[in-house]
Amino acid sequence: MNLPFELAKKHKPKTKYMWKMYGLIMDNFEEIYNEYIYATHCDLCEKEFKTTLDRQMEHDHKTGEFRNIVCNQCNQRKSDVKIKSNNKSGYKGICKSQSKTCKQGFTWRFEAMINGKKKMIKCSVDLEKLKVFADKWKKDNNYNT
Repeated sequence: MNLPFELAKKHKPKTKYMWKMYGLIMDNFEEIYNEYIYATHCDLCEKEFKTTLDRQMEHDHKTGEFRNIVCNQCNQRKSDVKIKSNNKSGYKGICKSQSKTCKQGFTWRFEAMINGKKKMIKCSVDLEKLKVFADKWKKDNNYNT
């Protein structure tokens, strides 16, 4: 199946750029792109996509290998959720955030996905203490991301 010229002209280059930016690596872009554009249901839960914003490219965040096209909920349930690009801590879920109220100009934020929404759990200026807190919180709440 071929895409309408106007859609392919504007959407494909932007999509290819975004997928590369998010770490998705593939040799067969055309094939996967067409599968993505024409997907109507989640590959995992069979939920119907109502809009184009409902579908996600699910891939391994360590290798960049494409796995399948899924809904937002199924994508969030994956255990290899990507570490944010502004994450200088090297710890999944903790990122650096600018702050005008702190002397050093930034704080560390521990965030987690709860009921499909990102929530800030704790904020601290001490990264090591926040890592200890995050480990304990994940264990206490049976949270494995």
